[in-house]
Amino acid sequence: MRTRRTTLFISAALTVTCVVMSGCSSGGGGATDSSKKVTASLQSTREQLVKAKAEVRQANAALDKLAGGGNVEQSYKAYTKEVADIKAAGERARARGQDMAARQRAYVANWEKETAAISNPDLKAGASARRATVQQNYDQIREAAISAGEAYRPYLKGLQEIQQVLASDLTPAGVDAARPAMVTTKAEGETLMQRLDAVIAELDHVKASASSAAGGESATK
Repeated sequence: MRTRRTTLFISAALTVTCVVMSGCSSGGGGATDSSKKVTASLQSTREQLVKAKAEVRQANAALDKLAGGGNVEQSYKAYTKEVADIKAAGERARARGQDMAARQRAYVANWEKETAAISNPDLKAGASARRATVQQNYDQIREAAISAGEAYRPYLKGLQEIQQVLASDLTPAGVDAARPAMVTTKAEGETLMQRLDAVIAELDHVKASASSAAGGESATK
């Protein structure tokens, strides 16, 4: 069963649907401006995912430092902060995802309304073909996003359980006992970063297409 924090990655797919639909549903002179907005919004989403990946990398680094011994209390304090950052990223993403879901429904309804009002069969066919392309892009990003979300859940759970166990036994012996779980959790973090890379790659593909569209529109003016 998917948890709410999967929204961290589903919101990326929703962003693509919303911004691309908003750029393609209207015609006329505003098309180039809309394409630019698409590119900017995709870039913003990409930056959020890159930041999420950096937070995972930092949490893994804190996990390594904690497992390495030394000043256990200091390492645990830094680790606790990184775990909180990972959790907070999920909470922020949930709010973004709820907003994007509402906007997606509005964009779909508006696009369907505008397409239905087109009487020219060629224009209508073009609009339908474009919508099919947008849907394909969305499906690809959604698949990558769900995969990343599925990797996020066990990683966060592992981080939190290690934090909880060491809170009751913050000693070198306690760290030694938790080390196998640390190795497993770090590997889950590596998997999550790989899946985030896959989402980012899909976003880059759509962003490149949007940029090409903007360039083509400018050339025809």
